[in-house]
Amino acid sequence: MSADASKEDSNTGLFRKLVDGLNLNADEIENITKFYEQHSDELTHFFSRDLFESLDSGKDELLLEHYELLEEFRKRLFDTWGTPLKRLDSLIYICMEIVSDLRKDETYLPLTKNKKFNVATRLQARCVQIGNEISHLLHGGFADGAFARWRTLHETSTTTKFICEGDEDLSIRFLDYQSIIRFDGAMKYNDKNLLNFEPIPAEQLEEFRAKKDEILKQYDAPFGKKFGWARKALGDTSKDNLTFPAIEKFVKLDLLRNHFSFANQYVHAGIDSIGYKLGTSMSNKDLLLTGPSNEGLIEPIQCTSLSMIYATEALIRAFPNDESLMTISILWMWHDALKHEVVDATDALQAIGDAFIQAFIETSEWPKT
Repeated sequence: MSADASKEDSNTGLFRKLVDGLNLNADEIENITKFYEQHSDELTHFFSRDLFESLDSGKDELLLEHYELLEEFRKRLFDTWGTPLKRLDSLIYICMEIVSDLRKDETYLPLTKNKKFNVATRLQARCVQIGNEISHLLHGGFADGAFARWRTLHETSTTTKFICEGDEDLSIRFLDYQSIIRFDGAMKYNDKNLLNFEPIPAEQLEEFRAKKDEILKQYDAPFGKKFGWARKALGDTSKDNLTFPAIEKFVKLDLLRNHFSFANQYVHAGIDSIGYKLGTSMSNKDLLLTGPSNEGLIEPIQCTSLSMIYATEALIRAFPNDESLMTISILWMWHDALKHEVVDATDALQAIGDAFIQAFIETSEWPKT
């Protein structure tokens, strides 16, 4: 169906709604029909404007009730999940303080120009930022969205560990690779600029091209392929594109591969994205979930904790001090405590659900909350 045909059907539907609401004879309907056919666009705009103004004037009242319901939901969610959520939030804060203190430590001030130190601390800081984004989604009751963001956290955490366990040359290659993707990205931007944004000037494109060529001359030809910056550290001598799982396996974080693959369905728009939901994983209800839920938080909470600790431990081991071993031990103790707390929260939520079902069986109606 063409866009014009769809528009015509929509206009006809609007006209029918208007006429059906009036008590008209055949002649009046015929006259109105002719007038509408001649002025359909103007009339559609007129009625649309009227409805728009009505909705616009009432949106604050509508949203006030909506926001109040969301706030009440968040309070109920926190009643159940508050303990592990506070545990996770405090872990994220600890990891933030660790990288902040490391950047301020006078012992490491001479390393501020060191490529590995800069890349490693910036990557770990990004892990902290993503962790905070995940926390906000969890507090809001969006387990599926939180798990989608964890997928990015896992990639960042894995890369952080890879950089931390590598040498200065690996970090230099990581930075140099930016010139490859910058030029390629700029070319795609100009080629697919269908919204007619300001294009990247030709002279800037030429600068990007020259820098890319300069970088490629410093390395073997396969450097320009996907993940080419990681090839030497991985000991890969092929000329094929590398993949993220190669890095994941190298740093022994492929134990999370199944979780990563599962999280993909919440990132992409495949058939799985409209199937199983963490947000309905306990109730097993076939719902068109469009808002928050207090179900399914256990997976993103635990996976986020693991990824935060993997990245932070790698950073600590790469740039140790007298308290390093103790700090790492505390981080893992924190995760062990969190594992018990998410189980307790899940059990508590299940008990609430069981009580609801029992009340329904006894009264044949859902209890009020």
